[in-house]
Amino acid sequence: MMKSLSVLVAIAALAAKVSAHYTWPQLIVGGVNTTAWEYVRETNNWQDLNPQTDVTQTDIRCYTSLESGTSSTMSVAAGSSVGFTVDGNPSNLYHPGVLNVYMAKAPSGTDVASWDGSGEVWFKIYQISAVTDGGETITFPATGLSEVTFPIPSETPSGQYLIRIEHIALHVAGSYGGAQFYIACAQVEVTNGGTGTPGPLVEFPGEYTGYEPGILIDIYYPIPANYTQPGPPIWPAAGGSSPPASSQTTSTVVSTTSIKSTATSSIKTTATTTATSGPTGTGVAQYAQCGGEGWTGSTVCVSPYTCTVLNSYYSQCL
Repeated sequence: MMKSLSVLVAIAALAAKVSAHYTWPQLIVGGVNTTAWEYVRETNNWQDLNPQTDVTQTDIRCYTSLESGTSSTMSVAAGSSVGFTVDGNPSNLYHPGVLNVYMAKAPSGTDVASWDGSGEVWFKIYQISAVTDGGETITFPATGLSEVTFPIPSETPSGQYLIRIEHIALHVAGSYGGAQFYIACAQVEVTNGGTGTPGPLVEFPGEYTGYEPGILIDIYYPIPANYTQPGPPIWPAAGGSSPPASSQTTSTVVSTTSIKSTATSSIKTTATTTATSGPTGTGVAQYAQCGGEGWTGSTVCVSPYTCTVLNSYYSQCL
């Protein structure tokens, strides 16, 4: 019976394959959404919204092979928060999946606007992974987000960078090439930078083969007992930029975010609410997890941050 229900869920996911696609057109700086494709390079799917699925093609980098427009470069301070908005049908990360954010520094003397981001130059600064509990359920906290924000590590050296965001949708990832990559690259000038050495550095294409356990995966049956996030470790290894979380949720999420033993998808409503911050002193650091379904850690954030519910599976100190 469980297997039959799981097959029905998989069929429903296949039916959704031609819909619920999306792009990342706007860079968020200082809490303000910039104009679409002003600082984000216009991607091939700006009209049809279709994902990239071949990890061996150059388009796995920034998905811009069919577009010749040049975006502007936005100045952002190291340590500040930036982000991307989601636009599509609907305008949220509809499909269950995981998210990564990478940066790559343009070579000295090269204008980032004319740089293609080739070579072993990319390092990961942020991710939102899956949550598992040994095979009973697998949940995807990124599902339903309408925007994603994250900090530029304060250790990042000054200079011009590409910021690459990818959402890897896994609803039909049970066969090779089934994972859907929704990608965009923004151009920024990092100011007031630190003296860190970002790494490990990876290359696109090259970092993914498509056979990684977090890319080639059936999330429905059998329900995975654990999940391995694609890509290298987050840089820096410790600090405010490393927790796998996000900073925005939508009021209505249509997804198969929670795949339980009943193996049925549902429409789930989540609300963004804020809990009162605890006393000044000890507590959960900014951007770290402070709550969510199954969370057993502290729910009190260091002052002046508050524990903010992003969805039923993840709360974050913001």
